[in-house]
Amino acid sequence: MFLNSKIYSFNKIDISTFFISLIVFFKFFILQEQIPLHDEVTAIERFTEIQNFLRKDGVNNHTLVSIYGTLIRSLFGFDLILFRLISLLSFVGILFIFNRIFKNYFFLLSFLLIIYNSNSLFNSINTFRGYYIYSFISCALFYLLLRFKMNRNNFKEMNYIFTCLFLITINALYGIYICLPILCTLFIYKFKQISFYINSFIYFFIPVLFFYLIFFFLDGLIMNHNSNLNINFITNNFNLIFIDNIKTGFINVFNATPEIIRNNEFKSYFYTFKRFLYGEDPVYSKEYLFIIIYLISISLIIINYFKGFDLFDIVISLIFIFFLLIDKDPFIRVHAGTIYFCIFYIFYNFKFRINFFNKFEFNNIINSFILFGIIVLTISQSPNTKWQQTKPSIEKINKVLLINSCIKANDILSQYEIWITKNIYPDKCQTKYDYVKKINTLF
Repeated sequence: MFLNSKIYSFNKIDISTFFISLIVFFKFFILQEQIPLHDEVTAIERFTEIQNFLRKDGVNNHTLVSIYGTLIRSLFGFDLILFRLISLLSFVGILFIFNRIFKNYFFLLSFLLIIYNSNSLFNSINTFRGYYIYSFISCALFYLLLRFKMNRNNFKEMNYIFTCLFLITINALYGIYICLPILCTLFIYKFKQISFYINSFIYFFIPVLFFYLIFFFLDGLIMNHNSNLNINFITNNFNLIFIDNIKTGFINVFNATPEIIRNNEFKSYFYTFKRFLYGEDPVYSKEYLFIIIYLISISLIIINYFKGFDLFDIVISLIFIFFLLIDKDPFIRVHAGTIYFCIFYIFYNFKFRINFFNKFEFNNIINSFILFGIIVLTISQSPNTKWQQTKPSIEKINKVLLINSCIKANDILSQYEIWITKNIYPDKCQTKYDYVKKINTLF
C-alpha cells in the first residue's frame, strides 16, 4: 500500500524537498530585502509580547504563529527573518507530506507548477502570518485521514487527527472550514463506537473549550478592566469578573472577524468567485488557479458519486456544503488550507483512482531529468515585489533617521511611519504613547 513505509524513513524523492527548500530560502530570505506587509506589522505589534500573545482581536490573531513569534522575540529579539521562517518551515512540511504520500517526481513537478503560479500560495511562504501553518496542518490531516482510511480501528491515528483539529481550530476561527467537515466525516464512520466520543472530548472538544475560554477571558479583561491589569486585581476579583469578561471577550473575538460573522444571504460562492476573478488589492491579486482547483474538485466529487464515495469524497463534499451553510466571504488568504486540501485530493484521485495517471512512474534517469527541471523551475521563480507593501514607508524612515534624531523625526514622519518605526526598528528609536494627543512619539 502507498503508506506502508514509516513517515520518517528516507526516500530518494526527499532529496527534491531539500533542494527546493534551500533554493526558496535563498530566494526569499537571502536575495530579497525583508519588507513587511501591513498585517505583519500589526501582528508583530499586538501579538509577539508575553502579555498579548493569547489575545484574539483585530486581525483575528493566529495563535500558533503568535506563540512562535513570542518565543522568537523573547529569545532573539526582533528579527523579521526568524519571524517569517515559520511559513517557510510549514511549506517544507507540506512538500515532505506530499512526497511521502505520492512518491512521484512528475506529480511533484505538477504540484510545484500550481504553487509557483499562485500569487498567494507562493508569496505567502515569506510572511509572518498563520495561513501556512493552517495549510500545513490541513495537509497533515489529509495524510492522517489516509492512514485512518487504511485502518479504521487504529484509534492512535484518530487521536492524532483530533489533536490536529484542535490546533487548526485554536489557531484561527477560519479553521472551521476544515475542522467541521472532517469531524462530521469521522462521525459518519465511527458514530456507533463509544471510544470515538470519549477520544474526541479528550483530544479535541475539552482542549478547544479550555483555550477559547482563555481567549475570551483575556480579551474581556483588557476591554473591561484595562486600568487594572495586574495579578493582584485578577486574583482578588476573579470570581466577580470571570463571567462578564467571558461574555465581552466572546462578542469581541467574533466581531473582530467580519468574514466569519457577515451574512451574505447565501451569495458566498458568488462573492468568492469575484475575489478570485478580480483580486482584493495589489497584494492579494486575482487567483484563477483557485477557481480551477475548486472546479476540478467538484467535478471529481460528481464522477466519484457514480463510482462510489470514499472518505475523501465525503470530506470534500462537506467542505463545499459547510462553505455555503456558513455563508461567508473569506479573504483569498483564508482559502489556503482548503485549497491545499483540494490539491491533495486531486492528486489522490489521479494516482489512486484514475488508472491512467499510474503510467507516470518513470525510471531513475527520467526522474533525474524531472528533478533537474524542478530545480531550474524553482530557481526561475521570483517573489512578487508588490508584497513589499510597506516599502515606501521603510525607505522614507531610513532616509529620515540617517540624518535626523528620533525626536526630530517626529516632525517629518507621519503617524503611520512612526508606527512602523516603533515596531520594525525597535533598536533605532524608543517610543512612548501620548495619551492626551493619542499619538506615538519617538525619542
